[in-house]
Amino acid sequence: MSKDGLFSRIAKAIAGETASPVPPMPAPPAVPPVEFDYEDDRIPTGAKEKVRRILACLKEVDALMEREQAPGFTQTDIRQMREQHLPKLVRSYIDIPPAHRSEIFRKTGKSASYVLEDSLDQMQAKIDEIMRNLAQHDLDAFTDNTRFIKERYTSSNPFD
Repeated sequence: MSKDGLFSRIAKAIAGETASPVPPMPAPPAVPPVEFDYEDDRIPTGAKEKVRRILACLKEVDALMEREQAPGFTQTDIRQMREQHLPKLVRSYIDIPPAHRSEIFRKTGKSASYVLEDSLDQMQAKIDEIMRNLAQHDLDAFTDNTRFIKERYTSSNPFD
């Protein structure tokens, strides 16, 4: 039987010997943010406006998430969306040589700029959902507080 077999471990546990500690798993290396100029002239005007709105909303969500968490979404997800997913999406659009963007239309029936803006709309929809979830908590708290005030400070005794 091996030195660290089941019976050996049980005997050590009974004798009060502690098992050798397992070293913690190292944290994954931090991924540096993708630096990107969203005012690049190669980005369509409509996409620039959507990017600006997304960035403003992400900033707002980040601040809201300081107070509370959104179900199924974390500040790490928000950071990844802002620092990785959004810039990589827009960069991948401008990296397509303009002469080859028509290939996207041939494959999808939609222009590259349409596909970009549609993807930005999908990101915005997710951000809007997160904002609604965060706001719902505040709405519920306000409703509970107004109900309490009404019950606490409204006289329900008809003889008063």
